[in-house]
Amino acid sequence: MKKSIFLTFLLVFVMTLSACAPAATATTPPQTQAPAPVSSPTAAATEAPATTAAPATAAATATNTPPPTITPAANAIQIQFWHGQSGFQGQVLNNLVNQFNSTHPDIFVTATFQGTYSDLYKKVTAAIAGGTPPDLAVAYQNDVSNYIASDAVIPLDSLMKDPQIGFTADDMKDIYPSFIDHYPQANNQVYSLAFMRSMEVMYYNADMLKAAGFSTPPTTWDDFMKVCAAVSKPPDTYCYEMNTDASRFANWVWGRGGDMLSPDSKTVAFNSQAGLDTLNFLNQLFQKKYAIVIAKSFQDQTDFSLGKIAFTFGSTAGLPYYKQAIDQSGKVTNWGIAPGPHTTPNPVVDAYGPSVTIFKTTTDKERAAFTFLKWLMSTDTNAAWAKATYYFPARQSAKAALSDFIAANPLYGQAFDWLQYGRQEPTVAAWNPIRGYIADALTAVANGAATPQDALNTAATKANAALAGQ
Repeated sequence: MKKSIFLTFLLVFVMTLSACAPAATATTPPQTQAPAPVSSPTAAATEAPATTAAPATAAATATNTPPPTITPAANAIQIQFWHGQSGFQGQVLNNLVNQFNSTHPDIFVTATFQGTYSDLYKKVTAAIAGGTPPDLAVAYQNDVSNYIASDAVIPLDSLMKDPQIGFTADDMKDIYPSFIDHYPQANNQVYSLAFMRSMEVMYYNADMLKAAGFSTPPTTWDDFMKVCAAVSKPPDTYCYEMNTDASRFANWVWGRGGDMLSPDSKTVAFNSQAGLDTLNFLNQLFQKKYAIVIAKSFQDQTDFSLGKIAFTFGSTAGLPYYKQAIDQSGKVTNWGIAPGPHTTPNPVVDAYGPSVTIFKTTTDKERAAFTFLKWLMSTDTNAAWAKATYYFPARQSAKAALSDFIAANPLYGQAFDWLQYGRQEPTVAAWNPIRGYIADALTAVANGAATPQDALNTAATKANAALAGQ
């Protein structure tokens, strides 16, 4: 990376202490909703853009300066890249695209923000129907599944192995498996790749744990319950504040050795003992008044910063927001993150986030699009993006390039080591409605409206119907 580019991204990094912190909705993957600073948690709408602007800092004006205009060479292959990154992240992405264009004169990428991921999906679907799809686009895996069904995107397996532009054997060893999306309805072929992922972790208040006699965060569900019994003092203090999101449920089921879907992804698997144990555990937390449900977006983040709760579960992209809120409140001195409790030999973390898929156009454009996608996943480029956004890079080798960033953000570095335990949520079109059914089950159990078994059965019946109809 040229010195000037490095300095640009060093300046960009200064802004990241309040980078994006995703919040989940009932029916969409965790990164769909934009973060808002904890001081104004209602700023994010239900369907907000994918990112938000970083707070003003002494260096913030640097990213407000439009990047220099680069014009395509006469013989350059021009490709369209549609995405959902706005505000601060959009500026960083545009800078990366300009860097690619300046170093690849034979290819010219035009990056276009298309609104929320929901908006992006609608626009891509309309473009497919009109015969004018983009060349590549950011998309969640369930949306890619719909593109596959429309025969609009290409499998990437052959391009990944291409001797000229593909990945080498060393590249494949370097890339985390959870950044490569296989689609069961398409013979398990790869139809999308990710250059960014977030991770589900447990945030814990170390001060509260220490006061209750615990020196480390719980690693088993039994230990979690013991902590809850010791720290809960309703109505002022609770152990856990829950966001009723399917990613919580998935991580807890995996942590008990279960699965969400069958190996062929045609039926659910979460209606197993692992799923029932998860809801039974949740039921105990609420019956014993150890837990509450969030009242509004980011309320768990706010209450954690005020020392009102001991645990939350959420994305690592929320780290800068938690830090900002805690620094502002002055109520919490020691806190940290850990993988969720588990009975499996190793912890399990939900590695989630959007990927990039390539649309059927021409051979030259498809190869150019893959060249750009591969570049986004390269070590230095990926590290620059990670520094600016707190997302994790696709490559293990990026950790060395992030050494200074990790030194300044040790919790991020701690979580980096858990990428090896990453798992993906199902890559099927029906996963979007299924997330809603799971959220309904969590809400029903929390409110005492259904028994764990009945809530699980209802969710499984609806989910199986969705899988059969996709």
